Amino acid sequence: VAADLLHVPGFRSDSAEETARVIVALTGGRLAYAADVVRALGDPTLRVRDPISAFAALLSPGGAVCTRCRHSYEFRLHRARGYGALKAILGILSEDEPVTLTDIAGRMRRTPGSTKDYLGWLEDVDLVVSHRKRYSVADPVLRLWVRLHTLCDPPDDARIADQVQRYAVTRLSTAPESA
Repeated sequence: VAADLLHVPGFRSDSAEETARVIVALTGGRLAYAADVVRALGDPTLRVRDPISAFAALLSPGGAVCTRCRHSYEFRLHRARGYGALKAILGILSEDEPVTLTDIAGRMRRTPGSTKDYLGWLEDVDLVVSHRKRYSVADPVLRLWVRLHTLCDPPDDARIADQVQRYAVTRLSTAPESA
């Protein structure tokens, strides 16, 4: 990522390393998202100079990350069974994770058995991971996208900026020192 940033006009090697660390933390190390952020930093029409602003712009409706997440979300949900219930589970996990099977079943008003089936289907399409019997969304960027873009109304710029800022603070406080 740092090497790619050196091809962006205005980036020097001393700032590229730190910016790369931020990009890797924001994107969860996923190459496609990281490449989108680097491209956005070099895009004169976006006029963004920092990775958090670029990431927020890319998560706006029509942005590259928004489009990528929407496609991934819909494609994977259609490959699994139980579309409506699966969307509900992802909605729960986008707001609060990691969550136990019992908690998810209670929030959905479903039996633990049927909820376990739904979670298994989500794991089969790599949308959800389980660690110590607690479930989380596998892709942190997709989790943020679900929180922003699966409500009745599309998010406005202020909501996107607020959610991205909260997300960035969390990701950067838990990110490893080297990228």
